[in-house]
Amino acid sequence: MRLATIDIGTNTALLLISEWTNGALVEVHNASGFVRLGEGMDASGRVSDAALSRLQAVLFSHMQDIKMHGVSQIVITGTSASRDASDAHRIHTLVRNITGTNFTILSGEEEAKVTFLGATTGVSQFKNGSSKSLIGAKELVTVIDVGGGSTEFVQGTFGTHEEALIFKNSLNMGSVRLTERFLSRQPAPPHEVETARAYLVELFATHLAGSKKTRSCLGASGTSRILALLYHDLFDFSEAENILSIPTIEVTRLAKQLMHMEYDDVVALHPVKMKGRADVLPGGALILSELLKYVGAEQLIISPFGVRHGVAIRSFRESGT
Repeated sequence: MRLATIDIGTNTALLLISEWTNGALVEVHNASGFVRLGEGMDASGRVSDAALSRLQAVLFSHMQDIKMHGVSQIVITGTSASRDASDAHRIHTLVRNITGTNFTILSGEEEAKVTFLGATTGVSQFKNGSSKSLIGAKELVTVIDVGGGSTEFVQGTFGTHEEALIFKNSLNMGSVRLTERFLSRQPAPPHEVETARAYLVELFATHLAGSKKTRSCLGASGTSRILALLYHDLFDFSEAENILSIPTIEVTRLAKQLMHMEYDDVVALHPVKMKGRADVLPGGALILSELLKYVGAEQLIISPFGVRHGVAIRSFRESGT
């Protein structure tokens, strides 16, 4: 069976077409599209007409890819922006009309579970287990997925089932939300950055109390992957021969660097990957940097898999494929 999973997030709508071979997820095709579904939602609580138009265009493109690749099943999920929208029925209707498929909004808890499943599987599968030197067989790890509207923070033992998590929370703060709420321009004035940082410190102290310190964190979002490409001077993740990682001190340095840059200079760092992301990447990097410091992590290990991969893995397992 060939499966398509579409993850409609606050900033992007990501497509994965995959197969299940010998108990492993095999990527057939990936595509991304900028939708900024959460644009202005932090203030209005509603999805804008412009955001729906962007989502419509991306879904049309994804459906063309799906038809070309002979997909037999489609699963479409939504996360933070879809949870927050008071008029989420408009998203449901649009998705159904274009794809003929029902739209499932993941709860924060479900998003955390599939994020952990996708991220840990991606690291363990990467190029025949090249992660073994980075993570112990039964090491406690933290998975961080900095999205546009929310950030998933999940802890569990590497290599165990996602149902055995010891801590999980979906923080209602992501790169788009932080940028819209605190950062008025690029580069943001120092007092705005410090206000945002102070807010994050308080947010973590309140909502992550009871979490454990971990040596390693797994990054499962576009924010982590782009920072890794910049740090390792790569154009694309496929160029990496081994699983990528970044020392926490370097994530902090990159976050500080991005906060001091003009929009055009951020775009120039990687014009392809920065499309639809350059204005919110500094905020996302700040969230990631502060979380790594909060858990006392030495390193950020970059997973090639995320939410849509976790959804696909769960779907294949439930189907008995």
